[in-house]
Amino acid sequence: MAIDKSQRTAARVAGFLLLLLMAAGFFSQAYIPSQIIVDGDAAATARNIVASEQLFRIGIATDVLIFAADIVMAVAFYVLLKKVSPGLAMLALLWRTAQSAIMAMNGLSFLTASSVLSGPDTLRALSADQLQELANTYVGVHTAGFNLGLIFLALGNGVFAYLLFTSKYVPRPLAAWGILAYIVMAAGNLATIIISGAEETAGGVMIHYLPAFFFEVIAGGWLLFRGIRAPAAAEPTPARG
Repeated sequence: MAIDKSQRTAARVAGFLLLLLMAAGFFSQAYIPSQIIVDGDAAATARNIVASEQLFRIGIATDVLIFAADIVMAVAFYVLLKKVSPGLAMLALLWRTAQSAIMAMNGLSFLTASSVLSGPDTLRALSADQLQELANTYVGVHTAGFNLGLIFLALGNGVFAYLLFTSKYVPRPLAAWGILAYIVMAAGNLATIIISGAEETAGGVMIHYLPAFFFEVIAGGWLLFRGIRAPAAAEPTPARG
């Protein structure tokens, strides 16, 4: 299958965004929560949100930009892989778009938590403890939404990894690792929905993302710096005389 210029460009765009968005995601989805959210301590979490409200909101804004760029990356993968299977490439694109929409809207939970703690006077009818617990509930809703979004991410990227495996555009062992990694992510995050209380923090949810993290680092670097390769043509079978 011949590779055209648009596919080569799409591969490098996808690789660049994989690496960029992972770095940005570490800042907004791992570093900032680790500085503010205290597991099992609603009062400490509330104090941290109030004390570092600007940082908290910067993380939310960063997430919105990340998930907008996620759709650009998904389109790049679609352009790269639609020749392999238009239907599956479109399915993966739609799953990734759903993931981006869920996670972008999920930022409302963090915004609400911040507003509860520093919002209008109508909330002053509640005690400090009640406000802290209410804010912590919205933090928990954010974690649940993040978990749900990762399932759609795993579905979409799992299909993209399968198409990379089928196309042989990247080394097959790398694509196979991606398929396995996203199966682990989908299964792990589905388990957190089925089992009540299985995950309490976004950091815990991220455990299921670790195999995919390593795949995305390697695949992102490969697509950006090495690009894609055309599958080797099968050698003709010698005629029998």
